[in-house]
Amino acid sequence: MSPPVTEVDVPAAKHAPPRAPVPAKPNNPMLGAALMTLAAALFAGLNGLVKYASNLGLDPLQISFLRSIFAAGAMMPFLIRPILANGFAYLKPVRPGLMLFRGLSASIGVMLWMTAVTMLPLAEVTAISFTAPLFATIGSALLLGEIVRARRWSAIAIGFVGVLIILRPGMIPLETGVFWAIGAAGGMAVAALVIKLLTRTEPADRIVFWTNVILTFGTLGPALWVWQPMTMEMWLVGIAMGAVGAISHIFLTNAFAVADASIVLPFDYTRLPFVAVVGFFAFGETSDLVTWLGAGLIAASAFYVARREQQIAKKAQSAART
Repeated sequence: MSPPVTEVDVPAAKHAPPRAPVPAKPNNPMLGAALMTLAAALFAGLNGLVKYASNLGLDPLQISFLRSIFAAGAMMPFLIRPILANGFAYLKPVRPGLMLFRGLSASIGVMLWMTAVTMLPLAEVTAISFTAPLFATIGSALLLGEIVRARRWSAIAIGFVGVLIILRPGMIPLETGVFWAIGAAGGMAVAALVIKLLTRTEPADRIVFWTNVILTFGTLGPALWVWQPMTMEMWLVGIAMGAVGAISHIFLTNAFAVADASIVLPFDYTRLPFVAVVGFFAFGETSDLVTWLGAGLIAASAFYVARREQQIAKKAQSAART
């Protein structure tokens, strides 16, 4: 998961409409943990479907489009209530340029991720994806001017040591998929930074709507370049990817809605054992102890960074209220 960005976005604050008092956030740690665990399990299933689609002969770019368009279709019913309440004007973004950038960066990240999943063992590519919060923290320091102190820099360094443990450069050959996976993690980090800015002026369902629309069109062109005729089985796998992806994001969003990030974040890392099970039983993949050690370092450092940033955000909010 991506850590929260704590820096105040002044341009967003200028455009933000007056807000009603925000009700107290529900605090249901058990429900939040359960929802995040379900989301992690579904993400693991989605990765398994992507690899299965690749084994059927589909190109990762075509897979990316299928996942995007069917996920967009699965999300549409959830927009009915806000549209009925507010009209179609509800979908108009306050910051269309930033929304477009978020969608395009997500498109690139999805295509890189799908490519990596088709080339690497599922556990390895999942472990590398845990570096996304570390990249996001670096980006928040370089791009948003956030002050990142020694403890978080140390955690980031430990996380990247975990990456080196997994990759073992010079000891085992580096596969091309590794670079796609690292690029995808960087794309996730950019998306995390942008979406945090967007949430200051846009409701979550509007962001989801435009992200899916832009993702669909952003992946369409590359998919047409490699498009091949599809069997009924391929179409069914595509529909399943979209449905599983959409439902997993719903669980993910609701996990953060009902409990603090510090409670639900550790359960995001259950993706690794879930995906290891999928990889083993569906594709005969095995992971050695070194990979799990490196993944543990990455997950621990990413969780520490996220927890520290949440603590800083809470302190800033408390100071603003006094």
